[in-house]
Amino acid sequence: MSSKESTVTAPERESSVIPTAAPPQKVGFVSLGCPKNLVDSEVMMGMLARGGAELTTRAEDADVIVVNTCSFIESAQQESINTILEMAGLKTGGRAKKLVVAGCLVERFRDQIRKDIPEVDAVVGTGELEKILAATGIAPAPARNDSPFVVLPSRPEGDARAAQGRFSRESWDGAIGDLPNYLYDETTPRILATPRHMAYIKIAEGCDHPCTFCIIPQLRGQFRSRRLSDWRRRAWARLF
Repeated sequence: MSSKESTVTAPERESSVIPTAAPPQKVGFVSLGCPKNLVDSEVMMGMLARGGAELTTRAEDADVIVVNTCSFIESAQQESINTILEMAGLKTGGRAKKLVVAGCLVERFRDQIRKDIPEVDAVVGTGELEKILAATGIAPAPARNDSPFVVLPSRPEGDARAAQGRFSRESWDGAIGDLPNYLYDETTPRILATPRHMAYIKIAEGCDHPCTFCIIPQLRGQFRSRRLSDWRRRAWARLF
């Protein structure tokens, strides 16, 4: 009597390979201009780090490069443009995959930057710092009511001048209608870029006096101030 051979199929083994998480995006910052701009850079770096980005001091090693620009005088504008073009070279011939331009030059020449320098992937104005997350591709921008920034009312004299059109930016190329109006507070994420023995604390922002020789009110918005208790706690925490 012949016996039938039986075959048993072994169950397929489950893959023992555990997928590894993608490495964090490296973001490099170039900050130009005044201490106010440096604080803005520190705030954006804090938001990116909290969002999971890895910060690097070497633009050559960055996946994303952010240039925070100045636009107060002509020489500052030229320095900003030269720096953007230098970083654009790292994007076209190096590691970087994305180039973001932020700061005052964006408030002044928003559309022209994107038109004349096609390597620029996104722009972020001085009143749009929370958008740095989406601009770099790290995370979606938070809803405005979830923003860590605290906006305090401007003074009556500033509102009166605004009603007279003295803060108008209609002649600016691509400027958005609303003036910058953010103001960071003690809970705002921030990574200091200054030496350990010092740090800047932005007590107030903007200006209510639109002089004919100065564009700071148009670049930074109307005057607003942090509460004494808010910035004093930040200073105390820094000292001790």
